Amino acid sequence: MSLDLYSWIVFFLIITFILHGIAFTFLGWKRRKIHYFFLTGTFIFLTAIYFIKFEGWISRVPGTDFPVTWLLRIGATLCTLTYLRFLYREEGSWFRKLVRWSRRQ
Repeated sequence: MSLDLYSWIVFFLIITFILHGIAFTFLGWKRRKIHYFFLTGTFIFLTAIYFIKFEGWISRVPGTDFPVTWLLRIGATLCTLTYLRFLYREEGSWFRKLVRWSRRQ
């Protein structure tokens, strides 16, 4: 069974997203910090988006013409923004330092 380049890329991305989700879940549990779980959510949404895309499914929200993948993208964006909000409120975080540095420029 031979896989073409496209199949390898699909496999790599899906496995990478799943492993990142597992890693951030473990970090959230081990460090007892809730913001890591928002990154887990981001990678769950990304896995679903790319799985749907690579399978070639064209799913719509029932009763509308709105693509399901757009709802998943909105979910991934909200998870990421919530993560950054938590991180900004944490004293000494890299994101807080970056925002303060950029405001000084």
